Amino acid sequence: MNHFSSDPDPDPAREQAEDERLVLAAAGGDVDAFAELVRNYTNAVCAIAYDVMRDYHLAQDIAQESFVKAYRSLQSLQQPGKFGSWLYAIAMNLSIDYKRSQARKTRTYDQLESMEAAERKPSADDRLLQQELRLDVGLALDHLDETSRTILLSYYISEMTMPEIAGMLDMSVSAVESRVRRSRKTLQSSHLSAYARQYGNRGASDKLVMRVMDRIVKQAGQFYIPVSDRSRSTAWFVTHLGLSLDSNGHVCLPSGQALFMVHVSDEVLAERSQSAIPVLVFSVEDTAAFYQAIIGQGIRAVRESSPEMAGELVLFYDPDGNCYGACSP
Repeated sequence: MNHFSSDPDPDPAREQAEDERLVLAAAGGDVDAFAELVRNYTNAVCAIAYDVMRDYHLAQDIAQESFVKAYRSLQSLQQPGKFGSWLYAIAMNLSIDYKRSQARKTRTYDQLESMEAAERKPSADDRLLQQELRLDVGLALDHLDETSRTILLSYYISEMTMPEIAGMLDMSVSAVESRVRRSRKTLQSSHLSAYARQYGNRGASDKLVMRVMDRIVKQAGQFYIPVSDRSRSTAWFVTHLGLSLDSNGHVCLPSGQALFMVHVSDEVLAERSQSAIPVLVFSVEDTAAFYQAIIGQGIRAVRESSPEMAGELVLFYDPDGNCYGACSP
């Protein structure tokens, strides 16, 4: 299932079966399966959170919390095929709780907006456009009931199909279609189309997937690496570093911990590749010999002194530009 799918007539039963397969696999410890669920539902959950918060960046934060909470509670999901509607309830409850807690804080919504604007430093024209869009769309959405708002945000901004929305909200497709038709009389589609162009950033999906998986994997005492091709990266670790695979096909580190590969976009990889901070540091007997061995295999590497490690550190890079380190004990 893909909520950016171009399939004009997706099969809800097939999608529920796929959700059930992924949920059962994730509940059994398959992190890759949960990463797929996060990728499938990221934009839908952001739309739900945005409906309550009316702030795109806060909606992403709530979406992240929703997925982490869902992962911790997977064992309690009695009907794995209903993952979408179950996740909807989690996201809605967290959004409402966050909204209430936000109201009790002294920092106001306007102050938060000012801080975000200062970080983004948009032009005066951009700020005016954002304000006009936010006011125009916000006023129109306020005339709709909660379910209709969620449907429209999911349909126009998250680009979910009506059968996908029906599955998420546990409604019939005809009921969703009816809501869309009635709501269009209140809210012209051009308003949300303009809003989607301004705020509907698909590239943000993979960034949120990465943040969610980073938290989940680290809490499990494991490691993860963002990659463009899981099979290629797995083969790279086995071939060039001599690492083995565990019973689930994940790369096994010398410590016995698993190294999970999470597929992300080129945009996310480009940001990560600009960092010279190693995501993992390996212990080797001889850094000079290790350096010669990896450059002999055509791997990009550099040697530098490391006062923190009282010796030399070898930095080397995988095909996606992730940085690793190697030092002597």
